[in-house]
Amino acid sequence: MSPEQEQLLCDALVNLGPVETEQGLHAEGVRKIQEVLNCTLADARTTLQELRVRKRIEETAMPIEQLDQPHFRWVRRRRNEHQTGS
Repeated sequence: MSPEQEQLLCDALVNLGPVETEQGLHAEGVRKIQEVLNCTLADARTTLQELRVRKRIEETAMPIEQLDQPHFRWVRRRRNEHQTGS
């Protein structure tokens, strides 16, 4: 995958916005990758996993006041982000 395609995918995943469940987030992410790359389900799953392993994208859960509000979403990791022990 080219750097341009990778950037396009990361942008598309972030733009999905919040989803109610973690499972739904992954399903929507795979569907979006299939749409952007016009690829098979297996290839889309592999692509999502590669983006996560390479720390280009990660999931996060936003704090919410009401449990029925969507709160899982994809966020872009900064390349120079350092992890701390906290």
